[in-house]
Amino acid sequence: MTRTNSGVRWIHAFPISIGIAAGIFMYSAATPRLITQLTGVEGTFSAEICTWGDFDSEGDRRMSCVGDFTASDGSFTLSEIEIDGTFDDRPTAPMAARVSGPSADHAVQTDLGTSLAPMGVGLTAFAFPAWALTAATRDALDRRRRRRNRPPEPEVDPNSWGPLPTM
Repeated sequence: MTRTNSGVRWIHAFPISIGIAAGIFMYSAATPRLITQLTGVEGTFSAEICTWGDFDSEGDRRMSCVGDFTASDGSFTLSEIEIDGTFDDRPTAPMAARVSGPSADHAVQTDLGTSLAPMGVGLTAFAFPAWALTAATRDALDRRRRRRNRPPEPEVDPNSWGPLPTM
């Protein structure tokens, strides 16, 4: 027995839109960070002011820091710049970081996992909407094809009683 449709209905529009929105959000948050990690100016970040932030998903309290960034070639220094990322303890030594350029307002740590993880979540969020939209499109095209290939209805005289039995 073959299935006549995929089971995608209008009621699925809300989860589909949530999946698309979540995927777009995750990609828009992670892409600039990844671009900076791959193509940014390398240098060192020295933390000056660190504040405790909220608890993360594992229940650990994290710290966010503001400090100075110095390019590796010494071409520029950025003061009072925030670093993307969190720390378990206040960093005491300068750490490797990257910025997008001399006019950057934040630095990023060089760990690629912090950018690839949200992109993976975004890709996963796109999975259900992609399947549902593909299935719904396939069903709509199949219904259209069946309508076009249906044999024409025979014309019936509205005043006729139809075929009468013979004796």
